[in-house]
Amino acid sequence: MVVCIAAGAAAQTADDAAKALAGRGDLDEIRWSDPAKGVAFRAGVVRAIPEGMEVQRGAVRRVLPYDQVGGVKFGVSMGERQLMAAAKPESIPALRVFWEARRLTIQLAGSNAGDFGLALARALRRADLCDEALTIAQTIADQDNDSLRRGQAKLECETLTFLQSMRTDAAEVVEGKAWALIEAASEGNPDLMLLVTGYLMKKEFEALKSIEADNPRWMEDDEVKPERERHYHRALDLALYPSLFHPTREVESAEGLWQASKIYQYTKETAREAGVLEDLVALYANSAPAVEARQRLVPLRARLETGKTAADSPAEAEKPKEEPTKQPPPPPKRYNLFED
Repeated sequence: MVVCIAAGAAAQTADDAAKALAGRGDLDEIRWSDPAKGVAFRAGVVRAIPEGMEVQRGAVRRVLPYDQVGGVKFGVSMGERQLMAAAKPESIPALRVFWEARRLTIQLAGSNAGDFGLALARALRRADLCDEALTIAQTIADQDNDSLRRGQAKLECETLTFLQSMRTDAAEVVEGKAWALIEAASEGNPDLMLLVTGYLMKKEFEALKSIEADNPRWMEDDEVKPERERHYHRALDLALYPSLFHPTREVESAEGLWQASKIYQYTKETAREAGVLEDLVALYANSAPAVEARQRLVPLRARLETGKTAADSPAEAEKPKEEPTKQPPPPPKRYNLFED
């Protein structure tokens, strides 16, 4: 009987993973390194140990030395696919069981040990356990039998290395590295780009608030005003980047729209703040920021309906009020960092 790890959060435990490995039936396919030994056969690979792969067929369990194995194709249940795809911190115990059971097969043709290892590394990163994650990702980058996975692991190493830099390097060093990555504009590693844009967005928003605090009459200063505008547009570009370029990344996109609304709230652009909050609620209704966005929209809509809103910009403070638009504001173009 085959015991497959079930789909769903309840299955993401170490015990469930161990049971699935112990009862794989004939889910896996093994090829001999010596064709004279016969054709490939089906069995269940329980685990990989230094001596070889521990394989079970029916009630018989034996260890196949690695030099006798020409390749392996692991069967993957739906629950295992979901476990790897989610790569959530709560799935770390189950992912670690699979990784440890498969790790020593990583150089065998057809092994999917690296898939579990990459999922584990990503889950560990999201749990802020970057040292262990980097060790696993580097192992895959150096040893995996599949060139595609080696490439994915190298990208994960880049992301983890930047996270470590954020923890250990001086702020100006980290910021320099971040802008260099933005200028390279590599879309091959969305995790890194989302991390970097989120980091720089906060820096630009802080700079915007700082320059206004230090220069209350910035609008009248021909030297300060361009600098203020640069920080303003950069902060917005960076906040809107996830939803514009990686809209399927719900967590980052929702957080980016929420941060854009905070920038508009700070600059007292009420109509634009409401517009971006409406986008957030419409596009990412189940996200955590959407809950706060709905609450914030109630007083904003009331103010827009009564016309008691702040001016779209200080220069327009004396202009007659216009009817509020229900359309979402276009992304800032003046200092767009991500378009030619």
